[in-house]
Amino acid sequence: KVSRNVYNSALAGKILPFLSKFSITSSSAKRILPELKKNVDFEDIFIIMALGWLTVPAVRLPYNIFVRSSKKPDSKDFGDSYLYQFSFHLSHVAKLALIVYVIDCVVIILKTIGFRIAPHMSVTSAKIIYSTWFAYRIKTLKHYLIRNALSTHAEKTGQAKVLDHLLNGILFACLNLFVLDALSVEMGFALTSVIAVGSTATLIFSLASKDVAAKVMNGLELALSDKMYEGDNVKFGDGTSGTILNFGWLETQIRCSNELIVSIPNTQLASQRIYNVSRIKKCQVTQTLRFHYEDVDKLPKVLEDIKIEVRSSCPSVITDGTRAFRAHWRDFRDDYLEVVVDFHFNIKPTGDMYWENRQRVLMAINHAVRKNDVQFYTTKGTFISIVEEDK
Repeated sequence: KVSRNVYNSALAGKILPFLSKFSITSSSAKRILPELKKNVDFEDIFIIMALGWLTVPAVRLPYNIFVRSSKKPDSKDFGDSYLYQFSFHLSHVAKLALIVYVIDCVVIILKTIGFRIAPHMSVTSAKIIYSTWFAYRIKTLKHYLIRNALSTHAEKTGQAKVLDHLLNGILFACLNLFVLDALSVEMGFALTSVIAVGSTATLIFSLASKDVAAKVMNGLELALSDKMYEGDNVKFGDGTSGTILNFGWLETQIRCSNELIVSIPNTQLASQRIYNVSRIKKCQVTQTLRFHYEDVDKLPKVLEDIKIEVRSSCPSVITDGTRAFRAHWRDFRDDYLEVVVDFHFNIKPTGDMYWENRQRVLMAINHAVRKNDVQFYTTKGTFISIVEEDK
């Protein structure tokens, strides 16, 4: 025999002995079968499989015969009934039980062929499997309740998404703590070391990422403040404007009118003025026009005709006195007469409807001016400005 020096190696000399444990010889097979027969009850497996794969069909058949065939006006489809939910969840529990049963068998086999297995491996596996499934069912129920709440409060979509994400984080944090606790109690896992490492990492992270935390908090504040949602057309105080594509934890993405996508840190957005154009119900079209001094006597008729043309061309124009409906001669200038027209409409200041209405206003003004045989003063151009107002 060749003597070998024994070292505390990581892999040297350990791979082949480990793999050799998986070789099942005739003697080990003789040991495995009695152990399985002693611990496994095939009647149990049959009951579990029947519950897992036959529960839903077995409940659906009498439901369709006795409930759906009655043709009652308040009868629901089986998929929308409480019976379906009960049978569906019962079948899921049975299928998970079959997985746990298989794990029990694997543990028995591994122990028989020489592996050292934690004493409560099967129990711990069952706890982790069922707790994970329960957490995902809670997540589904939460999503269902939030969706039903949005059916009557559609304007709260942005806040609902933030609430959904926060509850997901709390739910899975609780799941992780439960799993770690199960590993610690049942298998002797060193949870205290994990907590110590986690506390140290948290301290380092908090010191190194103060700006990241500020961005996250500003993002939550924006989402919960109800100022804007994903899909809204907004304009910020620094001149940036576009459509909100995504509210991130650290930054917000905006698609500009030229199709460029801009990512803005939430810390910058939190300190700016926000103009949410999508929530404005009315718009304003105002123009500053210039006319020649030779047409000074025609201006009163021109201004009156402009109002008439705009009123007849734009059905959404507001003329009840709640908003301005003006066409006024405003001032004498060195080379021209200055006229300002100001009209308001029951149209949102975005989209094709707005731009088509604006075009009708321009055409109405031009038609009124041409009808009175008046020319614009165009030496320095015509100034046109569009201003949106809140409802």
